[in-house]
Amino acid sequence: MLKYAIVGVGTLGHTHLYSSTQVMKDACTEVKLVALCDIREEIITDADKEGKAKGCRIYTNVDDLLANEELDFVVTALPTYLHAEIGIKIMKKGIHLFSEKPMAINYEEAAEMVKVAKEMNVKLMIGQCTRFEPRNQKLKEIIDSKIYGRVIQAYFTRTASLPPMGWEGWFRDGAKSGGAALDLHVHDVDLINYLFGMPKAVASLATSYLTEHDFIRSLYYYEEDIAVNSLCEWGRTVSFPGEGPTFFVRFEKGIVNYAKGKMTYHPEDSKEPEPIEFAADDSYALEVLDFIDCIVNNKKSTINDCESTLESTRLALAEKKSANIKDIVKL
Repeated sequence: MLKYAIVGVGTLGHTHLYSSTQVMKDACTEVKLVALCDIREEIITDADKEGKAKGCRIYTNVDDLLANEELDFVVTALPTYLHAEIGIKIMKKGIHLFSEKPMAINYEEAAEMVKVAKEMNVKLMIGQCTRFEPRNQKLKEIIDSKIYGRVIQAYFTRTASLPPMGWEGWFRDGAKSGGAALDLHVHDVDLINYLFGMPKAVASLATSYLTEHDFIRSLYYYEEDIAVNSLCEWGRTVSFPGEGPTFFVRFEKGIVNYAKGKMTYHPEDSKEPEPIEFAADDSYALEVLDFIDCIVNNKKSTINDCESTLESTRLALAEKKSANIKDIVKL
């Protein structure tokens, strides 16, 4: 049996708590959630009242958790600036780590996480859930198969309102969250890396009106004859809400687009669009299930390897740099 804990029971911690039932049911081996840890005991108490804690032992200090529990892996959903510090502490105990995105607040800390994972011979996965979204898996299948020809251009957007303050206001503090560019936009940055590989350079424009880089638009330069760009915004209002993720991919034989939960193919030679079906599933559960499979079978993930996520982090940080210096950044 694999025993695990969730550290950080805020918004994403609750999401992993909700997904734990599917994880424990569908994992390739027996799995049990045994503990929850958060500095705010009232959050865990509320989860327990709602029946979501499932009899877990409760901790308000990660050191106490590690000292008192025999854990095979830990899921962390902490403020970004704590990802490396707490994650490295866990891995140095010989415990496998699933850490929420983004990987870390800077490249040096992210690279140190990968280094420690190798030194301790533990598995490390970062919660880049977009790779596991069924629609994005379907898009990758279409791109790799060239069923509609090669990709000519691709455009990804993700718009949302400014998030809540978070613990001690960390969400809206760019030094702690990295702003929208690192917190929200990193989903599409990682998806672009997953679908097309790393570009040779990036050029970005951003604003920092509400918080650091609350809006960012980026162009990605590839050796191949392909145009890829993205847009992310954290500044939508109540009367003009965000649209969530969308994408538009132009192939030689037509266009594939995704918006408002629907994926459609628009053939070049037809006026009639064709719906593209994809499975409905919980990407948060799917990524943890893949992580467990990597632990049990001692293998690297074919979908979400930590070294690929490190490259995505490097790309997101290069976009922030490009926006700040108002120039192209080579990778």
